[in-house]
Formats: sequence, C-alpha cells, structure tokens
Amino acid sequence: SNQAEAYRAGVIPEDATIAENNPLLYTDPSDPDQLPVTILPEGGIYNRSDYTMRGVDFRSTVTYNTSIDDIHIMNFFGGLETGSIDRGKTWFCGWGYQYDNGGTPFYDPKAFKQGKEENTNYYTNELTYSRNVAFFASGTYSYKGKYTLNGTGRYEGSNKLGRSRSARWLPTWNVSGAWLAHEESWFKDIFGSTLSYATLKSSYSLTADSGPSFVTNSQVVYKSNTPWRPTAEVSESGIVIEDLENRDLTYEKKHEFNVGTDLGFLDNKINVEANYYTRQNFDLIGLIYTPGEGGQIAKYANVASMQSQGVELTISTKNIKTKEFSWNTDFIFSNAINRITELDSRSNVIQLVSGSGYALQGYPVRALFSIPFAGLNDEGLPTFTNQDGVHTVTDINFQEFEKLGFLKSEGPTDPTITGSLGNTLSWKGLMLNVFVTYSFGNKVRLDPVFAAHYSDLTSMPTEFKNRWVLPGEEALTTIPVIASKRQSQRYSSLSYAYNAYNYSTERVADGGFVRLKELSLSYDIPKTLIQPLNISSMQLKLQATNLFLLYSDKKLNGQDPEFFNSGGVSTPVPKQFTLTLRMGI
Repeated sequence: SNQAEAYRAGVIPEDATIAENNPLLYTDPSDPDQLPVTILPEGGIYNRSDYTMRGVDFRSTVTYNTSIDDIHIMNFFGGLETGSIDRGKTWFCGWGYQYDNGGTPFYDPKAFKQGKEENTNYYTNELTYSRNVAFFASGTYSYKGKYTLNGTGRYEGSNKLGRSRSARWLPTWNVSGAWLAHEESWFKDIFGSTLSYATLKSSYSLTADSGPSFVTNSQVVYKSNTPWRPTAEVSESGIVIEDLENRDLTYEKKHEFNVGTDLGFLDNKINVEANYYTRQNFDLIGLIYTPGEGGQIAKYANVASMQSQGVELTISTKNIKTKEFSWNTDFIFSNAINRITELDSRSNVIQLVSGSGYALQGYPVRALFSIPFAGLNDEGLPTFTNQDGVHTVTDINFQEFEKLGFLKSEGPTDPTITGSLGNTLSWKGLMLNVFVTYSFGNKVRLDPVFAAHYSDLTSMPTEFKNRWVLPGEEALTTIPVIASKRQSQRYSSLSYAYNAYNYSTERVADGGFVRLKELSLSYDIPKTLIQPLNISSMQLKLQATNLFLLYSDKKLNGQDPEFFNSGGVSTPVPKQFTLTLRMGI
C-alpha cells in the first residue's frame, strides 16, 4: 500500500512541489508544461510470475547376468534414454488492482501510454527447450570374488551444445578394478585377526558436464524486442542478436584417476578407508574477451583447464563394547588443492578482490586477492600501494586488467581441509551423540562496512570504537577515520580510498573453524513401563545443532566463516533445539 500511495503522492492530495519532484508520476511528452499526473489513481499493483515445467523421459535397459562354476561371474547392463524438458516463465503486471473491492481492476490508459513511451512490457512469456539422448553400457567381471574389473561407456548428445558432431556428441567412459585380498587363502595365515579385511581399488575415467545452464550460445541467440521510439504512436517489433553462434561450444570434461584401500583391524573394531585422486579438468566454460568482431566483446566459450588432487580418509572405531555400554568414534579428513593451468580470459582488480574469489591462471579456483594496505596517514585516511607501485590514498584503478602484479594473493576462498569428528556413547537406554565439524585452508573477506560517508541509518560494528581520532594514532590503529566534510572536499574521489580499504590486506581473515555441529541425548523408555499402555516402543530425544564455534579467527568479530554473501561473510547460523517424542504402537 505504501508503494501504491507513492504513485499518487503530490496528486492526491494536490501538492505541486511534491508532484514536480516525484519520479513515479507521469509527464506527457506531448505537453511538457503540464503538471505530472498519476497512472494509478485507484488500487494497487498486481505482480505475478508463473513458472512451468513439463518433462518427458524414456528409458530402456537390458540386463544379463551369468556365472561359470561360480568362478567366473559376469554382469552386463545396457540401454538408452531420452529426455525433453520444456520450461516457461510468464510475468504480468496489473495496474489498478482494487484489493478491497473484490480485485476489480481500475486501470488508467496513461499507464499503457507511459509503458509504450518508456519501452517497458506489461507482460512477458519466456520459453526454453532442452533435449537430451544417451546410449550407455557397462560390464563387470569377477574371478572367484577376488578380482573384479568393471567398464562403463556412455555416448550422449544435447541440443544445448554446438552443431558440430565433435561438440554436441561426447563419449564418456570409466574403467575400474578391485582386489579383495582377504579372500585369498593365505590372508588369514599371514595377518590372523590383526587385519580383518583388505581391499585395493582403482579407477580411471573421462566424465563430462554440459556446463552452466545459462550458457546457451552454441547457436546464435535471437531475441525479439520493441525498439524505443519517442512517442507511443510510432511502434514496431524487432529482432536483435543477443549471442553470436559458437558452433564449437562443447562439454566441460574431466579425466580422473583414483586409488584407494579399505582396511579392517582387530575383527573390524577399527575400519579405515583411504583414497587418493587426481583430476584434469579441461574445456571449462567461461567468459572470453575478444576485439569485438561480430559485435560482442565478451562471450562464453571453452576457455579454461584445471588440475586438482586430494586425499580422503575415514576412520571408524569401536572403542568400547560391553553388554550395557558402547563407545564409537567416526573421523573424516579430506584435503583438496587445485590450480588453474590455462585460462583464455581476463579479470580486473575489482573481480579479483571480491569476497567470492575469482579466476586467475596459476592460482586456485576462486582465489582471493587484496590491495596492499600501507597504513593510515597523519589524517587517519587509509593509504595503499597502487598498480604503479606508488603509495596513494585514492589513486586506485579498480578496472585495471593488465597491471595485476601489485595485488597480494591471500589464498583460496574454498577450504582445502574439511572433515568431522563424531562420538556416540550409549549406556542401557541412553545415547549421547557429539558431532564436531572443521574446515581450514581458506580466506574470507570481512564485511565491507567502511565508506567515505555515513548517515544516521548506518549500523556500525564495534571495531569503529578503535578508529583513528587524533593525530599520532596512525601508529596505534589501522581503522580509518570517519571522514570530515573538509576531507571529502579535498579528496575528490575519497570513496575510492574506503572502497580500497574494504578490499585491502587489512580486511582479510582466516576462514578456518571448528564447530560443535550437533549435540543430542536420547532415551529409550524401558518396555516394562510402556507395555501396559499398549505401546511397543517410546523414545525421547533432545537435539541441539549449531551451538557455537569452538575455534575461529578473532578478526571475524562474530561473523560466521562458513556462510558467504556478496560482500563477505554472513551472520552466524542460528542455534536450533529440538525435542522429539517417538512412539510405536
């Protein structure tokens, strides 16, 4: 209702001063001397968006299994599948919807006249069509249950990719094998009960993905529109080229090698799973900048390659097991690193220093960079080392594409080490679960709270208490001064200085943390107490999640390192407490 009243302010009630300064009122270009009028004399604005999806899938498979004397075991599987998805998005804007009058529209013709003159739509209807087809087959051979070899192949095509056969159609495959060493006759003779079981496995594959859903320029993309004309009486429809054709746009591909082992010790009281992988990603899709032939400076293409490797370790232990008490522990550790090896694209300063991270050849995916902070000057203003190696307050070119060497590499915004530690203790009917998660190896950008100008509506964090106030305090603090009007007049681009401070080396924190993710206590009520009530089982459980951080960087000042937003990190995740009663009858 407030927005609807804004479309009438200055007209109802009549006030020429407000009317002349209200941008939501309409001035007829054929009569510029007339006072602005409203296009919404009654009712409100009815906005509606409808999304539809219709999908049709067909899948046909065949399976064949056989064995020879239970020694040679073979399984074969094959088939084909097709899929089509039609998506629609319809948007509508109705003027003069009377919510208190049964929804009867009271529309003014000037609303349509203004829309035509401003070249805006009052409804849209967008349709997209996806078509996919694939043929696949796999086979498995096992010898005496000790040695297993598996092969998988898939040949698929999509209308999203380029017209050329090599781009639209792609064969993918996987070859894997496993050795169950504990099935060997000599295994128990050598290891006894110390090593319960042992499996060695490995695989090598080529997999692919069709890329981001919004990249559809494998064929030329035409978009119909209505060219702007100065008056509503002169109107026509037109077609523009939104994206040039890239007939070689193809799948994002990945070669991956895995090797791992599964081990069990002391009659499976200790179970260990360890894996190592290395990946070669290529033909990754991203923006490429060109001299502009054809009318596009930037367009999407297969522009990047990447290397990555990592280890994954899982340890499960049964620490204590008695008739009434048990204690189990599960530990998970994962370490992953990556590096962009090829990138036919470019990034500017503001993209590289943003909190979400960006791509630069030779660095990790979504790497974070910072503008070197050089301390405060004698006025309390932040200074920096700029793209020319000069100490400055405001001479920072955020759109610089070439001189990027002055930026400091902070590291990846994605953690390189992740994992968890869980302990479950049970005694009679009581069960206690303590689950801790951890993450290390990444950097986060602190919230961009500093600016050259503030208002009475600005909410400031507590670190402003330590800002520069008096000359000489530049040796004691790195928090800049709240700029005076005189400083704003002296430095014509003072906002550049505070923006650079938000994206400087001073505003980076370590993203590592240890979180108490879950703490729960449950109790199974004895059956002797509930059987007279004709209840077979009853459990009472109290569960708490996201209680608090056991460890995080003090520079975060309460900001949660696990969840990002556009400018840094978000507010802490909420604590949640749940009381559950389960009954079986």
